[in-house]
Amino acid sequence: MAKPIGDTPELYGDEATEFLNHMLDPPTEKQKELAKKMKEQRIVYFWDEPPENR
Repeated sequence: MAKPIGDTPELYGDEATEFLNHMLDPPTEKQKELAKKMKEQRIVYFWDEPPENR
């Protein structure tokens, strides 16, 4: 059975501002490349090619 998820921390003041600014920053090229690689690895086709190419 899965373990319960812990409580979500609440951020206040400078810590909250820093977190929000970090979340609003656009992704870097390195982060975009990593996301692209991760997306490519997650797709598993049961055929020789993707369905849209048949």
